Amino acid sequence: YLWVVSVRNSLQSLHECLSYKSNPYPQVWRSNLGFDRKFGTGWTVSMDLIYTKDIHAAIVRNYGLRPPTGTLAGPGTRPVYTLNDRVLVFGAPTNAYVFTNTDLGSSFNGSLQIRRDYGDDAGWSLAYNYLDSKDAASIDAEISSDAYDRNPANVAHSNTPVLAPSLYGNKHRVVGSMYKRFNYGGNWSTHIALFVEYAQGGRYSYTYSGDINNDGSGLNDLIYIPTEGDLDQMNFAGDASAQRIALESYIDQDEYLSEHRGEIAEKYGAVSPWYSTWDVRLMQEFRMSNGHNFQLSLDVLNVGNLVNSKWGVREIATNTGLVQPISVSVTDGLPTYSFDTDQKTAIFNDFSLASRWRAQIGLRYNF
Repeated sequence: YLWVVSVRNSLQSLHECLSYKSNPYPQVWRSNLGFDRKFGTGWTVSMDLIYTKDIHAAIVRNYGLRPPTGTLAGPGTRPVYTLNDRVLVFGAPTNAYVFTNTDLGSSFNGSLQIRRDYGDDAGWSLAYNYLDSKDAASIDAEISSDAYDRNPANVAHSNTPVLAPSLYGNKHRVVGSMYKRFNYGGNWSTHIALFVEYAQGGRYSYTYSGDINNDGSGLNDLIYIPTEGDLDQMNFAGDASAQRIALESYIDQDEYLSEHRGEIAEKYGAVSPWYSTWDVRLMQEFRMSNGHNFQLSLDVLNVGNLVNSKWGVREIATNTGLVQPISVSVTDGLPTYSFDTDQKTAIFNDFSLASRWRAQIGLRYNF
């Protein structure tokens, strides 16, 4: 009997799998438009526009799921998967992760730059880039189960893709550069260059730590952002009063959460703060009579952090794209929440290499 049940459910899962449009090779349509205009003495204006549309974008579905028929109790009600909504093998729910395709996804990238050159010895440029990128799955894993777990799911049905901002890329980015060369002594030159970047940081999603909808993943369920009244109705494990007060404070200080109370958090709807980077290059050059030259260079990346340890430090909410402030477990459709009262904010200083100053020395011989 167990074998009969297993074969029946496996065949149904295979039928569901084949019903999705699938193409093994991702495909996109991309259109480019570029414009450069020189005018006056040394002035150049450049514009570039890029539009990309996904034709066959990669996404992972769990073919161990049928559309959900259950409903979560309490505030933030949502569909949940019952035992009858799961493919059973030997009587137990089974996950079947498959890389498939979707045509959801597009991006628009526009940049504008103005540059001024003063012969070969000096120049500067200033550019702005705008990116509006949306997709159904910002896949950051090569293992299908990981790619499924890390993709915040559609609340209605985890296998139905939803178009949302992409995890990758900065929406706004301003880049500037300056260059100056000093020639002296006939064969000697000193080069000084500065690079500056200001950018709006990465996107992230607020998800539960726990499988609130029983779809097989404890990472991908977007949280419901409770109102003050909802907090009184939520069931907490441990000291409920202290957790309600702490969670209220956590929501109130967060720009995204406080603006979307009473809603389910959007996939990659939150954006980390702006950051800046200043890089400097010094290079000493000696030119020989035969046309060869020696170059000794010093590059200092994120030089502001060298001057002041508080400068150039990036603020982020996560390194994975998922922020999980609330834990949850579900019994008979009733969720029990747990919130660490020590949590004050989702934003923290990132003291990885990107926030530290670095230096490198180079020696080059050109012939």
